[in-house]
Amino acid sequence: GDRWLVDGALVNPVPVSAGRVFGARLVIAVNVNSDIIGRSMIVAGDHETSAIPADILPEHSGLRTLFGVENAIKRQFAGGARRPSLPSVMIDAFNIMQDRIARARLAGDPPDVMISPRLGQVGFFDFHRASEIIEHGARAAERELDQITDAVAALGPRSAPSGK
Repeated sequence: GDRWLVDGALVNPVPVSAGRVFGARLVIAVNVNSDIIGRSMIVAGDHETSAIPADILPEHSGLRTLFGVENAIKRQFAGGARRPSLPSVMIDAFNIMQDRIARARLAGDPPDVMISPRLGQVGFFDFHRASEIIEHGARAAERELDQITDAVAALGPRSAPSGK
């Protein structure tokens, strides 16, 4: 309709509680954000052309050259550190919030089994890497197979409801 909807991961990144509400006897959660901190992304325009020393900048006139020289001088005195762009800072802040929300919710309602694939090298928009990401998830699940098997065995067979 006329509404915009946002993925529920904004408020419940690992929705263990949703599984329990819907009657799950065993909750196996996959936390794809387990190593999200520091997973900022490079945004177009993030790289400063002023990494080139001022003495070898191309001969251009105008503000671009002036700011390129200014940034090169600042970098000379600041030890070469590159300032993060505003989009990178915003994404890092979002990642920190996601991590804190997930930790708080999982502490209050932990899953029976947690699978945490290490996807820190994967960006938000790396949809073209789906098969690689799925492979990471499969390997992470395989590492937890013993725990999954134990959790399923602990449930035991479910008794059939009586016809009374």
